[in-house]
Amino acid sequence: MKLGILVTIINNFGQKGFYHSQEVGLGKALTELGHDVTIYKCVEKGKESEPWVISDHLRVTYIPVFSVGVHGYMPSSLLDPDLNGLLAFADTQIFLPHIYKWCEKHRVCFVPYLGIAHSSHLNLKSRFMDAFYAMGTKKIYHKIPVLVKTDTVKEEMRSQGITNCLVTPVGLDETELKMDYQTCDRSELRKKYGYTDDDVIISFVGRLEERKRPLDLIDIFDRVKDEKPFKLLMVGEGDQQEQVAAKIREKGLEDRVQMIPRVPYENIWEIHYIADYFVNLMTWEIFGMALLEAVFYCSSVIASEAPGPNFILKGLSGHAICRTDEEIQQKLMEPRPADAVLQASSEELLRRFSWTNCARAFENRTREYLGEKA
Repeated sequence: MKLGILVTIINNFGQKGFYHSQEVGLGKALTELGHDVTIYKCVEKGKESEPWVISDHLRVTYIPVFSVGVHGYMPSSLLDPDLNGLLAFADTQIFLPHIYKWCEKHRVCFVPYLGIAHSSHLNLKSRFMDAFYAMGTKKIYHKIPVLVKTDTVKEEMRSQGITNCLVTPVGLDETELKMDYQTCDRSELRKKYGYTDDDVIISFVGRLEERKRPLDLIDIFDRVKDEKPFKLLMVGEGDQQEQVAAKIREKGLEDRVQMIPRVPYENIWEIHYIADYFVNLMTWEIFGMALLEAVFYCSSVIASEAPGPNFILKGLSGHAICRTDEEIQQKLMEPRPADAVLQASSEELLRRFSWTNCARAFENRTREYLGEKA
């Protein structure tokens, strides 16, 4: 079949060079099933770029569009009318009703794929966007089957009267993973980043912004630093970058905390592999791709309770969900889980979070739609 993937979200979601592109991972899985796939990625005007041809059957087209915040308006005239199905990374995007109508007109199966059921922010602008979403896009979800990323989103949708939901988790793109990472010398890799085998490394990978709580992580680290030979490795940029650096200096932690603004995605596995722990303090983490990768590379994840970590870590040994910062501190002070335990969880993760599962759900829904319309 000829299939499309639509990303109207205007931010670094799907931006080439950023950590783990979800739509590309799904696209690759679809081509493995024998389909031809075009990814339509909306970008801000002025950020035009050349199409990215990934393979003979997978390509990304970057389309500069009008946008309001993270909501991009995709001109339906740029979509291929010969598509059999179009999956949209939809969430609460407000400019989707015209895409749905276009799909109906051209007998293209429209499949929304949701990671959230409402805006994550509580400001006036978000409330306005939620109201706009409720008047348009949300009504579509009442009409057709919807794919959702987590159990939490499914329950939230059900509470809104949207019952035709299938949980199809985000997957790991194995072509982007370092599958043979364990053949690499961990000691030498630690030396590359300035660490020894005796150091107990806590890693943080993410935006240095308030919602990720990097300043709180510095406080937690300061309280546990003398319990083990802890070191903290923070990878990321953001509007709290200077505040984090200032707090590190204020507490005299310069020799214990390293900040790296950005690591190329092809090298991010090194951070997870050398780290003993990966800490995620975001209390409303929707999913967490970095968290998935940390589990795969056998870093012990300690996360604040949130929908994403709760869903990902369910049933995986060697990792912990904590309700308070005090619990996180306690977990850091306990003995690190055995390598064999972390390895078993890594293998289970790959089985559970595969893009093939989502690709088959999209494929099945499209075939069902085409059968209904035949």
